[in-house]
Amino acid sequence: MRQDELVEWLFINSGSILRYRIAVEWMDVSDQERKRLLHNSLTTSEVQRWLANLKESRFIHGSQDTHAENAFSKLLDYGFNCTDPVFAESAEHLLDCPFQLWDSIVLLPFLVRAGYTDHPRVQELLTSRFEKLHQTVQRGCFDFYLSSEEASGVPKAWQGKPIYRDEFGHQEGYPLPTCYDFYTLAYCPSMQSLGDFASISESIVAFLSDTRFQSKMGGYGWDKAGRRCYAAGRIFLACVIPARLVLFLELGARFTSARQSIWFQQGLSSLEKYRTSRGTYILPSSLLMEKTGYQLYGGFHMGLGENRRSPSALELESTFHILYIYKRIQNK
Repeated sequence: MRQDELVEWLFINSGSILRYRIAVEWMDVSDQERKRLLHNSLTTSEVQRWLANLKESRFIHGSQDTHAENAFSKLLDYGFNCTDPVFAESAEHLLDCPFQLWDSIVLLPFLVRAGYTDHPRVQELLTSRFEKLHQTVQRGCFDFYLSSEEASGVPKAWQGKPIYRDEFGHQEGYPLPTCYDFYTLAYCPSMQSLGDFASISESIVAFLSDTRFQSKMGGYGWDKAGRRCYAAGRIFLACVIPARLVLFLELGARFTSARQSIWFQQGLSSLEKYRTSRGTYILPSSLLMEKTGYQLYGGFHMGLGENRRSPSALELESTFHILYIYKRIQNK
């Protein structure tokens, strides 16, 4: 099937949630038809559950469905944004809630993709975050860890483990590109406050796509005042792991530096073996997991509302994800 035929096949055979997302991404429908499709999606028990999770969320970072990062990302993948009043009602309490630096890094990508980039607080956080990341890129250093001599004062329990230098740890505001930063970059429109935003964003993605970055094992931050270390592993960084390969391909498709990288080209090529004779795709469920857990850390919420007990669910969702990757490549 050609791409237009695949889109039509998806639209005809999918449920209300995926059907609305397909219309948003590919179809030129009337306002009346869009409202009908939106209503059909919003009234499903699945969407109502995630809206309630987001509205009632009290913590931003965490692995539960009720943590804001998972509920927010889920609803964005279902095609909602700040122009949808029901979604906005569930999301807007997060614009003004108090949070620490790490919470702001976690929350930013979802506020951006939802369309809140003109909000003063979001603007301030974005400018500060991208300036921090750009400083890291300009340094051009991939020597993130203390030498054994430099780490001699690390508490015994963490001796011999990779410990981040202060300039790459919490002391400097987490200046390495994280999975949350990659998501933010992928969905952020141009920002006048950052000058040549296209060039800055490409330079950050080039840095995280470099094999010297992608080969990092993660590590530990050293809290010298508290005499302890905290985990900041590979899943924390914007490094590709199998469970979030599809997610990272969607994020990277916008950037020339990512598309030209080894991780992107090998990753996209590896998915082609799951193409069927009629042009659809059936990815392994391990690449499109849907279960309780962190979405950005582990890719645990890649489902698109289809009933996974149905034999066609994985084919529908797989085909959508692959077409979406290629759409983002074409719209670069």
